[in-house]
Amino acid sequence: MQRILNALLQFRNPILYFFLLGLSIAFSFNQSPFHQYTIEKYGFYFSAKIYEIKDGLSHYFNLKKVNQQLLEENKQLKSRELTSPLIPLYPEALEKPKRFPFKVKKANVLKNSFNNQRNFLTLDMGSKQGIQPEMGVISKNGIVGVVHSVTPNYSNVISLLHQDLKINVRTNKSPAFGSLVWSGKDPTKFLIEDVVSNANISVGDTIVTGGMSSYFPLGIPVGKVTKLEKIQGSGYYSIEASLLNDLSQVYYVYILENIDFQELQSLKKKLPQ
Repeated sequence: MQRILNALLQFRNPILYFFLLGLSIAFSFNQSPFHQYTIEKYGFYFSAKIYEIKDGLSHYFNLKKVNQQLLEENKQLKSRELTSPLIPLYPEALEKPKRFPFKVKKANVLKNSFNNQRNFLTLDMGSKQGIQPEMGVISKNGIVGVVHSVTPNYSNVISLLHQDLKINVRTNKSPAFGSLVWSGKDPTKFLIEDVVSNANISVGDTIVTGGMSSYFPLGIPVGKVTKLEKIQGSGYYSIEASLLNDLSQVYYVYILENIDFQELQSLKKKLPQ
């Protein structure tokens, strides 16, 4: 108690000043319309600033929730995009109605390597969420890779930046198929192998998935043809391509679950050896 009294005595002048200031403001507010209006105006100004700061903090702390909502919306949009026959990059074959056996799951990228000869990504989804090996993985800009291995809560994806991965592709103008392979050097430059030299292909053509594997449906945009030469005496093209997707800037992906995968695998086993 003595300390409180000592503090009051020590700061008696500032306390008296603010007390008298408060009385004068209250008196002016009650007696003068001008002062009342001025005080209310500044009160509204400061309260608006406080609510603005509070709203900004609220938005900041809700960013994670908003991002999850956006990812869910993007997943639904990606599902509709993949089944739509109206996408201008897709070949004419997609204008005909056909069965689409893929489901789309979203996942976040936890780790992404792109400086090695054989690169992988790690995702925050595993077998508990229905992820299995040999599922295709795409992003908003194109294909990313193929699921290699899974644990209950995580999965490893073979990146397109992997020398051993080949993806079946074609162009949006020609039905001729080939295999997209990373050159192993520049992460944006790829080769397309095994395309016959009589195919109608030009520099600048859009490369899309060929639909001849269980990983990806037909028509997902992959890249652009940047260089084209006929290999003398072989009957094939030498084709260089650039990706639409920057694989070093992938932070979330969509996993494509082919609901016919097991049926296709069992059918494959019945082929003569």
